[in-house]
Amino acid sequence: MPPYPGFVGGSYVAQSQSAANERTINWYVERQEVQTGKSQDVLYPAPGYTTLATNTATGGRAHAYHWSGREFAVQGTAFVEISQAGTITSRGTVAVDQYPATICSNGDGGNQVFITSGNNGYIFNTTTNAFSKVRTGATRQGEYIDGFFLALDADTGIVYISDEDDGTTWDPTQFIQRSIRPDPWIAMKVWDRYIRLFGSQTSEVWYNAGTSPIPFQAHPSGLSEHGIAAPFSACVVSGTLMWLSASTNGRGDVVQGAGFTPDVVSTFPLQVALNAYPDLTSAVGDTYDDLGHTFYLLTFPLSGTWCYDATPNMQLPNAMRWTERLTWISEDATYVPCRAMYHAFAYGQHRMLDRETGAIYRMTSDVCVDIESRPLRRVRRPPVLWAREHALGVSEFEAQLEQGLGLASGQGSRPLVALSVSCDGGKTFGTERTRSAGALGRYDNRTFWTRCGSVKKGGGWQPEIVVSDPTPWRLTGARFRARGEAA
Repeated sequence: MPPYPGFVGGSYVAQSQSAANERTINWYVERQEVQTGKSQDVLYPAPGYTTLATNTATGGRAHAYHWSGREFAVQGTAFVEISQAGTITSRGTVAVDQYPATICSNGDGGNQVFITSGNNGYIFNTTTNAFSKVRTGATRQGEYIDGFFLALDADTGIVYISDEDDGTTWDPTQFIQRSIRPDPWIAMKVWDRYIRLFGSQTSEVWYNAGTSPIPFQAHPSGLSEHGIAAPFSACVVSGTLMWLSASTNGRGDVVQGAGFTPDVVSTFPLQVALNAYPDLTSAVGDTYDDLGHTFYLLTFPLSGTWCYDATPNMQLPNAMRWTERLTWISEDATYVPCRAMYHAFAYGQHRMLDRETGAIYRMTSDVCVDIESRPLRRVRRPPVLWAREHALGVSEFEAQLEQGLGLASGQGSRPLVALSVSCDGGKTFGTERTRSAGALGRYDNRTFWTRCGSVKKGGGWQPEIVVSDPTPWRLTGARFRARGEAA
């Protein structure tokens, strides 16, 4: 049987489904570094979650692992410390508004953690465990660079600067404010000893010029026509900055840049999807490195979670790097955005907060279930096969999986693969039919279906593969046998 063209890929649903109608949910694409494998590209499963601890304070809002080996988080009104075993210790109480919080540190220069929450600023001393409010108002976001804490007042666009190595002291005359462009700063992010300050339409880069009394100056090459649409979408991703962009002409691009000029990395279909969302401003960016990959997660709490594989030197087009990370709600038979957000790599583990509850999760590829032990429902919908000059009838379809990876007992001991088929170019899909992916050790198993439907000349045939058993899935491709010529 010939291979199914383009079976492994990302999510790419064009404005016209006849042009492209691919979806990839809870998988990611890896391109093999050798040319001798069975498939050049493979779909590997997105990680699952186990609950490490649960706090009575609800709603994760910020998360960080401190240089001294301590893990901190903001959950609701609580600033907490989390031990390696998951013990939660309250360290202070913070104000809350509709925005996330931020956490940063000045390291061993001051042994202080700067927290912004509810438009206020707080300092936690890691030596004495003392917690105090140091700023009332005018503090939407916090950052640290070269010995100084920075506090952004997003209402006025002013960035205030602390005393060097002392976040408890803020001279009101020590601040910077925008003058290059008219749109005020509404977000900021420090990377590689630079500060990118974002307006709603443009952004600019500042650096420590060593001047007095204000050490920071605008870089002459740092102006960009990319502002920010979601103030908390900016992340440092493998040494570069990524964020949801806005400009004088529109918004909805995701951009990435190691230097001063970012590049658009979002696809046309992604921009179409974002354009339909009711709210872009609440999007939150996250990033983590795992199994050789670097991922950027962009969660829209009302709409969806998108994942971009930013792994350097992996020769993949952007269309294959974008996938979806969603939670399946079986009671409603629908997907919702991920609740696991605010990543921190602590104690050798990827840990996440729940944006709605007080749960703290461990995220790992060894776990194949979603939050609250929900099934991790994974979907791959490859490109449509179009009938050219004659009707197309698909007599056999085979999913190429790594077989025999079932569990020893319980759910997943007989993992199943469900296939549904569309014979109208992806507009509607028929009833799912399941086949075995092979019990543990059944490496000779085949997962295939016969009598898979037909379409008339000019029509489109499209399969959709769904798996949800808690097993380590590997999907390398598919094959099909058909009468007629497919495009």
